[in-house]
Amino acid sequence: MANGMGSLYIGHSGLISSRDSINNVANNLANVNTPGYVRQQVVFRDTHYNNIAYAKNGNKKLTGLGTSIGELVHARDIFLDKAYRRENGRQSYYAASFEAIDEVQNYFQELEGTAFQQILDGYSEHDNHDGSLWQAFEEFSKDPSDMANQNLVVQKASLFVSRAQAVYKGLMDYQYNINRQISENIDQINKYIKQIYELNVRIQTIEAAGRETAMNERDARDYAIDQLSKYGNISYTEGTGGSVSLKFENVLVADEMFYYEMGKKTDRMSGFITPYWPHLSNEDGGLYTEVFDFSQKICTEYDTDIGALKALIQARGLNSSNFNDIMNANPDFYDSNVGLSIMQNTQAEFDNLVHAIVKQINDIFVPNKNMDSLWVQNADGTVSHFKNIKVLDEENCYVGADGKLPPQELFTRAGCERYQKVTAYDEEKQEWREYYIYNEEDINDSKEAYYSNGESYRVFDPEKGTTVTTYESYNPVTGATGTRVSGIDEPYMPWNKSGNEKYILNRLGGQEVYVLNENYKYDTSKQYTAMEISINQNLLQQVKNLPHINSQMEVDQSMAFKLTQIWQNQSLAISPRYPDATYTFSEYYKEMIGEIAIIGSGYESTAESLEGTVAAVENQRDGVIGVSSDEELTRMIKYQNAYNASSRYIQTVSDMIELLVSGL
Repeated sequence: MANGMGSLYIGHSGLISSRDSINNVANNLANVNTPGYVRQQVVFRDTHYNNIAYAKNGNKKLTGLGTSIGELVHARDIFLDKAYRRENGRQSYYAASFEAIDEVQNYFQELEGTAFQQILDGYSEHDNHDGSLWQAFEEFSKDPSDMANQNLVVQKASLFVSRAQAVYKGLMDYQYNINRQISENIDQINKYIKQIYELNVRIQTIEAAGRETAMNERDARDYAIDQLSKYGNISYTEGTGGSVSLKFENVLVADEMFYYEMGKKTDRMSGFITPYWPHLSNEDGGLYTEVFDFSQKICTEYDTDIGALKALIQARGLNSSNFNDIMNANPDFYDSNVGLSIMQNTQAEFDNLVHAIVKQINDIFVPNKNMDSLWVQNADGTVSHFKNIKVLDEENCYVGADGKLPPQELFTRAGCERYQKVTAYDEEKQEWREYYIYNEEDINDSKEAYYSNGESYRVFDPEKGTTVTTYESYNPVTGATGTRVSGIDEPYMPWNKSGNEKYILNRLGGQEVYVLNENYKYDTSKQYTAMEISINQNLLQQVKNLPHINSQMEVDQSMAFKLTQIWQNQSLAISPRYPDATYTFSEYYKEMIGEIAIIGSGYESTAESLEGTVAAVENQRDGVIGVSSDEELTRMIKYQNAYNASSRYIQTVSDMIELLVSGL
């Protein structure tokens, strides 16, 4: 009877184990499409054994009480996890980089139905002889006095400006689009960091007693780590308590005790966001520990080509660029800063082209000449001496139909006239007369003031503190001199093109001092940049005033011929590293577009290749952690049959016991 009752326990254990196994299969099937879910497998074990007797040799005679579920296996492969997360981050880097380059290419391919090169030097689909700016000058050279030809030049120049500004504005808008993506990515990263920390705490709480495994919490944490891997280079280790110590770009961001979120450092001028670590920074002191170090070479060998956030910051750059970033730039500095960003590099190269076209056309219409020395009479009667200054070349310049000086330039700057009229001393004629001083693009600050009539500049000496320096004044007529600070022999015009430094290190009187940068923001409104140029309003109102008459008051076709020839001049370098590799305007544009296409092709092919790698690793991993509905249904049938078998077993034992009891 005892053995019969024990047999019921065996059948009961089979029922319970089969039922729980069916529930496990049902749970797997219910989560077949749940992101991050890892399938759970049942492992059976024997239950207790009872000792019913001893054999003659001393061995125990045992009878078992059935089976039970020993554990639920949480199937994962840590090596496949690490491989997936590493390749996922790398693929995200190249995919984000290609997306940015692809967007840049779109701005140059077609713009309102017409490619930019069309207006530069191509033929129009609707007009086969005057579709481009160059062809307009070709027509102009045939008869510069013809108002139809003059009007054509102004019209095509206006179209050139509008198309150039549309392209440049599109690039700037996309920069801000990328900036928004960067902000959103930082928010998402912080969300995952906090989530991983909270899951660490919950896992430790659940598993502290050693009786339960926090399956769902572990799944959620692994999924969060998977998602985080696409934003940057991550590493992690799991401690004995079940918590994970997570690093992002080699900085600890989450464990069982703390979590550290990224901060957003916003540039006050551009509005661009740069991620940094607040817990490692001294914000009050202006010292920030940025998340990414772009001084390191970006390559697979050093694992520095990982993460979509890094790719977005690199593609966007630190600010908007123009021709100044290319002209006379240090090649190494350019390659590690502007050249590193597809947006900044494209902006700089494109603006360099626009600037060169505008400058060369203007300088033919309204030429300048250099003067080594020029004394200028100020409004208060004092005199300033300038050297290496440009003035209107009145002998070789051209005028419009009105015959007035200075002539009208075709392209103007939004915030600056081409010339300023001054009263200056003509050293050859020994008399004072009117000069037209060319307003250099750096707001006149490119003119070096040799003596500045007592004008003071604030200077910071690290050893002595702030001082005021006064330069010598001199009047060429009376010979009177002013005073100056002892030991200061060289003049200095404070101007810093980078636009960010508060003080500029300079040598005055043999001593290095820090000069306060009065012009704290580099004023692009005084430059011939794509966004600051416009067509001369005077020419739009009176096109006949377009310069075409020489100093002998004759129509000058040679000047018009020069305007057509600038398209054949190989005068423009595209890279600071290769200044001798010069191109025509058309060649430059094609080289620029080709460079973008080559870089984009490289990113695209790498992203596609890595996409295949990620898919292959993910498939391998899914073979371990993924839920297969076919496999689960097969197991369900097996467990159902086992459940039915246990039920029939119990029924048989029950019938046997009933027979025995009723027979007594």
